[in-house]
Amino acid sequence: MRPRLPGIYDALRGSFLHPQWLTDRLHARSRRLLKPLRDAVILDVGSGDSDNAPYVHGSNVLIRLDYPRTNKSYRLRPDLFADARHLPVADRSMDVVLLFEVLEHVWPNSTVLPEIRRVLRRNGTLYLSVPFLYPVHDAPNDFHRFTIHGIRLHLEHSGFRVVLERQHGNSLLVPVQLMNLALLEGCRALWNRSRWLGYAAMLAAYPLCLINNLLALPMTLLPDRGAGCFGYLVVAERK
Repeated sequence: MRPRLPGIYDALRGSFLHPQWLTDRLHARSRRLLKPLRDAVILDVGSGDSDNAPYVHGSNVLIRLDYPRTNKSYRLRPDLFADARHLPVADRSMDVVLLFEVLEHVWPNSTVLPEIRRVLRRNGTLYLSVPFLYPVHDAPNDFHRFTIHGIRLHLEHSGFRVVLERQHGNSLLVPVQLMNLALLEGCRALWNRSRWLGYAAMLAAYPLCLINNLLALPMTLLPDRGAGCFGYLVVAERK
């Protein structure tokens, strides 16, 4: 289970003041693609704290599914506990499947996309995001990193047709975010040793993260291109 920092970490989540603002803003941009969906049955695989739910219109049916062992790290409980390789869902019963930042946590993961294809209706849609240049997280359940070329092949061989690709971030933003995450990791380590040390580390680290985010602001205006990025979003249809 990952160590939890005090409430300020969650309270600032999604704001410019948060250490993970650079990546969080891109994940929010990806989730906004869900807003036009209407009257769909949606399976959210690896739902965690249900971050996708606020972007899903009320006319849809959202089914949240998570893995029992890793879900212990989150506050919310899903509608279903299951393994992404063996979904307890009928064939061709879903209009949409969400797989945001999940594929890296499944070992082996070769059967995940074929299993998702099984539960999707014909021309059903998969929203998939994966990390590339991002630290190990939710250890020891972090096994893979992906290039866009590998994801394309994986999807095509699993019976999907790619309809949209987005890169998350660029080569200039990656080192700034990695520095913020390194500061956050140090805070977590000290928090586990002593609450007072943890608070002191946070008082020092959060202003540094804010300065880093300010310095990165001009870089966010640059195109999300280049060999370096946080990861990718891909939207694909079932053939």
